[in-house]
Amino acid sequence: MPETSIIIRTFNEEKHIGNLLQAIKQQNYKNYEVIVIDSESTDRTVEIAEKFSVKIIKIKSRDFTFGYALNIGCNASSGKYLVFVSAHIIPIDNKWLSNLLAPFNSEKVAMVYGKQKGNDKSKFSEKMDFKRIFGNSQLNSKVPINYANNANSAIKKEFWEKRPFDEYLFGLEDINWAKGMTQEGHLIHYEPKASIYHIHEEEWHQVFNRYRREAIAAVRVGLAHPPQVKLGIKWMFVNLFLDILKSFPNFTPARIEEIVRFRYYQWKGSKAGWFQGKDLDLKRDRNSVFRPSENMSVVIGGKDKAELEEVPLPEMKPGDILIKVDYVGVCGTDIEVFEGTLGYYRDNIASYPIVPGHEFSGTIAKIGSNNKFQERFKLGQRVVGECILFRGENSERREVGVINYNGAYSKFIVMPGDFIHKIPDDLDSKTAALAEPLAVVLRALRRVANRMPPMSSIAVVGAGPIGNLCSQILYLKGYKVSVFDKNQERLKLLRDKSISVFTSLKNLEKFDVIIEVTGSEDALKEILSKSRVDSTILLLGFPYREIKYNFEDVVGKEKVIIGSVGAEREDFQKAMEIFPKLDMMPFTQVVMPLKSFNKAWNEQRLSKNLKILLKP
Repeated sequence: MPETSIIIRTFNEEKHIGNLLQAIKQQNYKNYEVIVIDSESTDRTVEIAEKFSVKIIKIKSRDFTFGYALNIGCNASSGKYLVFVSAHIIPIDNKWLSNLLAPFNSEKVAMVYGKQKGNDKSKFSEKMDFKRIFGNSQLNSKVPINYANNANSAIKKEFWEKRPFDEYLFGLEDINWAKGMTQEGHLIHYEPKASIYHIHEEEWHQVFNRYRREAIAAVRVGLAHPPQVKLGIKWMFVNLFLDILKSFPNFTPARIEEIVRFRYYQWKGSKAGWFQGKDLDLKRDRNSVFRPSENMSVVIGGKDKAELEEVPLPEMKPGDILIKVDYVGVCGTDIEVFEGTLGYYRDNIASYPIVPGHEFSGTIAKIGSNNKFQERFKLGQRVVGECILFRGENSERREVGVINYNGAYSKFIVMPGDFIHKIPDDLDSKTAALAEPLAVVLRALRRVANRMPPMSSIAVVGAGPIGNLCSQILYLKGYKVSVFDKNQERLKLLRDKSISVFTSLKNLEKFDVIIEVTGSEDALKEILSKSRVDSTILLLGFPYREIKYNFEDVVGKEKVIIGSVGAEREDFQKAMEIFPKLDMMPFTQVVMPLKSFNKAWNEQRLSKNLKILLKP
């Protein structure tokens, strides 16, 4: 039976958990077990942890509090001593664990907490806080309220059995526990030799929320103020000044900006939490406090209204797959949904709000309990998803990011397992994000194949993404292809492939097949009126709007008009096979962060780039 149990709480810690577990293996103290308490990580955390000799206990994310997770781990432990570490810490040397446990030679010591430092990835102001809080001298405290920190601490299990951690706090379960122990006459020991790097790589909203959460807990624990912050604005300005002074002579505009932001969000979060603390309800507000940015998404809330906001992680059914989005392509349809010009929205068939985005690639983060998909897919596998999930009428129709189903302008998307496809190992994720438009083209051409004998002459009206892909595929098949577009830069991409290009519509009567991809009503009118007898017109564009046309011409000249939208399973599978034969370089040159979606939409309207990819 091990003498010590090391308990690690995890949620999406794939970047650090392997380094921590490897560092624990290298400790000179060996009499331990490791218990990982994971609250439904959606990355490779569990997969990495399983490579080490650890016990993994999974808890529901909705049940998480720091105290609850620790109590689960303590209850499953075998050790006399219980060591708690954050998943994003790294011991400074191989004596960390033995140094942390050494003070327990005194029977009076109930808890030991060790030194914390920042590393080169830490924010400067936080490194200053670590220096202030964690000194170089040992301390034994008997005062009723003392600082303690479970990112790097140890307790005797016999004391935990008498006093478990408070599961109803939003944080500071360590300080609350230490307070109780000192009230009973036990010692809380600070041991600077048990030193670790505490690595916080946080966005600014995460800094705000961390200090807000601690301030909420501080109110309930009964502290005079949050443990690291005072609420007066004078405190913030004094620390700003001291940080800038201490950074001399290495300060830069970027360093000063970082210091200002950190101190502001630290103070603002603490103040917000302090005044919110008494009114928050753990059951009601748990997710917003513990997981404030699980699934940032672009939400179109109404016509011409779109914001980047937090959306709850989608509920999963047994046949669903949770996918972490790697890239999502900007499509004209996304903008038409935003502007309300797409037929579904113009005719009030679809309703807001909706998360757009139907061209995407991603990585599997979680697999539903359906055995079929457990066998077909695995965690960490790269996949793409179909757009049309159900081709019903009106409100029954479901198209990802278009109608009745949230899309991939998001950190995560849930997809039915029957509608996702593996990405080949030799295909990059940026290119794979174009699988949906390529599959749309393949299905459309499949629908008109019986009207396209080998010697057919074909016109493609529009050299955007769909037109470009149409033209490349037809050229590969040996057809004589002519492409029409006003944008000479887009035409140039095809001219280099020996495809005929023109900047104005002309000689339409010469073509056996005309493929319209722009959605322009003017272009459609001209095609309908000037196409020749027995020609085939394939429509792939949106939204066209209403036009007046005498269909006697269609009858009299025996024209065939075919509309096509979306793709099917066989088209996605074919798309993966055909990608290596196409020039996809122009489609993957421009990548923007998801938060720049407005800029991406503006550039899409101007047709500056063939394709823009967003990266959540």
